[in-house]
Amino acid sequence: MDIKTNAKCQDCVASIKQAVKRKFPDADLKVELETTDKILHIHGLPEDSIHAAQVEAAIKEAGFEGAWLERGLGNK
Repeated sequence: MDIKTNAKCQDCVASIKQAVKRKFPDADLKVELETTDKILHIHGLPEDSIHAAQVEAAIKEAGFEGAWLERGLGNK
């Protein structure tokens, strides 16, 4: 699952990862800060709207924005 974020620095990334890990402790997370969309890649979760909404909510609780990038359907 890929989530577009508004992370700007490593501290932002750490906050986002911590928030998502609280809900999904077994998920493997990686953020690409060097890209324009600051993509959070999540492995170990089903790629569906229910899990995406839960990840987006966790990111929001951490004070950031996130939007699921649905595969094959383009960016939201």
